[in-house]
Amino acid sequence: MIVTVTPNPALDITYRVAGLVRGESHRITEVVERAGGKGLNTAGVLTTMGHAALAVAPVGSPALEAFGADLSARGIEHVLVPTRTPTRRSVAVVDDSGAATLLNEVGSPLPDDVWTDLLTAVRGAAAAPFARVLTVSGSLPPQAPPDIVRTVVAEAHRAGLAVVLDVSGPQLLSALEAGPEIVKPNRSEAAATLGRGEGDDLPAAALARALASSGARAAIVSDGAAGLALATGPLALRAWLERPLQGNATGAGDAATAALAADLDSGGALSTTAPDATAWREALARAVAWSAAAVLQPVAGSIDPTDVDRLLPAVQIQETTA
Repeated sequence: MIVTVTPNPALDITYRVAGLVRGESHRITEVVERAGGKGLNTAGVLTTMGHAALAVAPVGSPALEAFGADLSARGIEHVLVPTRTPTRRSVAVVDDSGAATLLNEVGSPLPDDVWTDLLTAVRGAAAAPFARVLTVSGSLPPQAPPDIVRTVVAEAHRAGLAVVLDVSGPQLLSALEAGPEIVKPNRSEAAATLGRGEGDDLPAAALARALASSGARAAIVSDGAAGLALATGPLALRAWLERPLQGNATGAGDAATAALAADLDSGGALSTTAPDATAWREALARAVAWSAAAVLQPVAGSIDPTDVDRLLPAVQIQETTA
C-alpha cells in the first residue's frame, strides 16, 4: 500500500471555456469541483490504476465533509486531519484545446496542534498492514515547521517504508539529509532548491545529478515535454514521449509520482538497494506514460489505463553523461 501525504491540499475547481482571452469575459461551459492537492491527485491516479493508496491530509472544517464525500466517491481511502484553518482553492481554466491556466491560492498557516495531529496520522498510516511506500507532494502552507518533510521521511523510514518526495525549496533541502529513496521536482523547482536561479541554462540531467549527490538515493527531474531525467549512483537516463501531447498538464507530475511509488510498492528490482539499469528504464518509461496519459484528462488526479497502454511503447529512453 502507498501512503500519500498532502500538507497543503486544495479544493480544485476546474472551469471549461471555449477559449481563454486575457481581459475578456468568458462563459463557463462546465464546472468540476473535487478534493485536490498533489498528494490527493497521486492517490487518485494510484487508485484508478489498481494500486492500494491511503491519502493523508489536513482539511479545514468547512470543507471536511465535501472532501470526504468526494474521495469516497472516487474510491480513495483517506485519513483527513481536521483544522479550523480554511482549505485553500486552486482554479484551473481549461479551454477547448486542453490548455490550462492555473490560479493557486497559497493557503493559510496551520496551528501547531494540527501539525502534531498530522504527524500522528502519518505514523498510523505508515504502521498499517501492507504499507510499503510513502509520498509527500506539493507546497506547504506558510509558516510550516521548517523540518516537517524531513520528519515525515524519518517516520516513514522508521516504519520501514520507502519514500518519494515531490517537494522543493528549503523543505526538500532539509529532507535530503534523511535520505529519501526518490525525489522528483520539476526543472524550475530543482534549480531554485539548489540555488541555481531558474535553471534555464542547466540540463535537467545536471540538476538531477546535483540532487542525487545531496542525499537522495535517486533524483528525477521533470522537464515538461522533454520528459524525465534520472540520476542514481553512476546511472543517468533520460526518458521522453516520442510525440508530445497537447492537453491539461496540471496533474502530469502527480501521475509520474504515482508511477514511481507504484514501482517501489511492487517489491521488484527498483525497491532493492542496487537496482539495475533495466529496472530504472522500465520505471521511467511507466512514469512518462502515466504522466502523458494524465495530460489527456480534463482534471488532475485522473488517468485512463488504456491511454497508458497505448502510450507506453512510444516512450524513448537514452543513457546520458550527467
